[in-house]
Amino acid sequence: MSAITQWTQEQTALISSTIAPGCTPDELKLFSYACQRTGLDPFSKQIYAIKRGGKLTIQAGIDGLRSIAERSGELDGSATFWIGDAEGSQWADVWLGNKPPAAAKTIIYRKGCSHSFVGVARFQDYNAGQGLWSKMPSAMLAKCSEALALRKAFPADMSGVYTVDEMEQETVTVTATATPAPALAPAAPAGDAKIFAAGKAAIAKCGTLDELEVVTKRLEARQNDLSAEQYQELLQMAVTREDAMETRQEADPFADD
Repeated sequence: MSAITQWTQEQTALISSTIAPGCTPDELKLFSYACQRTGLDPFSKQIYAIKRGGKLTIQAGIDGLRSIAERSGELDGSATFWIGDAEGSQWADVWLGNKPPAAAKTIIYRKGCSHSFVGVARFQDYNAGQGLWSKMPSAMLAKCSEALALRKAFPADMSGVYTVDEMEQETVTVTATATPAPALAPAAPAGDAKIFAAGKAAIAKCGTLDELEVVTKRLEARQNDLSAEQYQELLQMAVTREDAMETRQEADPFADD
């Protein structure tokens, strides 16, 4: 298990109010894991946490997906094409039509692969009917097809991460039924130093994974008595302790018997 992405109390409050509004503490934790897994920075607007219909959706900008692919060192180029809906239309590498294209296709090449990865996006499936979709439909559709192809080419790094452009047509529906923004949450607690110290001691004393699970559940129950920074530090300690136990078990399966 990898280390948890740690945010300060101020950063957590900022993310909760602007980047991931309406998310529960557990959803913020999930968002933290997504930031860590993808290596994207929420403060640079590379990745977002959006609530739709009570469900959390992790979203990234197309530049975020491109940076993940580039960082892998395995991206070997890409190409995008468009096609109209008229009979006899053919794929073109530049869209010059006055009407929006019917579809866009992006091909991603990955080093060491004997085949390419193709993403095809139809205009009628993604058109949000407003904003840049009205002004630059070919560019918007191209970004959707590119995101589809990138996820196929790099599934381990991008699985479950959708771009804002792909989900924008959903945003229109949500906006139409939006409820007033909730009142600002009260200031986060400063944190109980005694509970924090007791938590650190309890984690250090754990000799088995079962004991560590019990301590972790107790910490979750006392989360409101801790500051966000204290709670994140205790979670990090628990993860580090768990990793050490798992490593020891792998080296000696009978270590805890």
